[in-house]
Amino acid sequence: MNPTRHLAKLALLIAWLALPVWATTVHAQTVETGIVELKDSKIEYFSRGEGKPIVLLPGGTLKVGYLDGLAEALAEAGHRVVGINFRGSGKSTGPSDGVTLQTMADDVAGVIKALNLGPVNVAGNDFGNRVARMLAASHPELTRSVILLAAGGKIQPAPPAAKALGIIFNPASTDADILAVFPFLVSNPADSERVWKLFKPSLDPGAAAIEKAAAESTPLDAWWAPPGETKYLIVQGAEDQIAPPENGEQLQKELGERATLINVPGAAHLLPLEQPDEAAFRIVDFLRELDR
Repeated sequence: MNPTRHLAKLALLIAWLALPVWATTVHAQTVETGIVELKDSKIEYFSRGEGKPIVLLPGGTLKVGYLDGLAEALAEAGHRVVGINFRGSGKSTGPSDGVTLQTMADDVAGVIKALNLGPVNVAGNDFGNRVARMLAASHPELTRSVILLAAGGKIQPAPPAAKALGIIFNPASTDADILAVFPFLVSNPADSERVWKLFKPSLDPGAAAIEKAAAESTPLDAWWAPPGETKYLIVQGAEDQIAPPENGEQLQKELGERATLINVPGAAHLLPLEQPDEAAFRIVDFLRELDR
């Protein structure tokens, strides 16, 4: 056999055999995990994808893992996505005495600087959106835009919804106890069990005390509607019973042209978990407009 022809066939065969592996590698997402050591804290992060950075901040008493579906969708859309666990959550550690939302925003700023992310789009869900707004207020140079997923804080949930939240985050509650009230968090009660299974692994009761103290020790005016030029996207479920949509509507009025408000029909408090592709679509569309 002609050696040159043989080598050509061999090269073609190798390329053909390599193709499925290459395709899998392209579509699979490698998640980098690490811990950034700051002055008085160690903050855990999870990074995936490449492109303009989006920092994801979780809700209260939660590790950021429940937002993995959203993170994957955003990474597939061409962004580097960095999820952060607040101090006291996951492997993140730091003193709890005297902690405020400013302390947590400083932790996030430290991660942004350590990873050399530059100005970021910071997306906060539930409690995380308070820290995101605090970051914009105190570190505007690091904040390209703020994305709020369930923007509560002023208008409180109705008593039955607040009671349900207490049951869900009570370490003594059984799965049956939680599933009985989980419909307060989701748009389709029949979907409660599926969503609960996705949500449950991220519960971190040890974070509750430090986050509660941080929220209570920080005046509302310090984080609610920060001044400046930062652009905001407010994405909320039209049926959110935990962070009533009136919160986002009021915030949009206060921020004026700096804010884009989207009420997603048929969506509830756990929109980013129930409908990660929908949440990602809204975020990516907003960021594209921001680039124009």
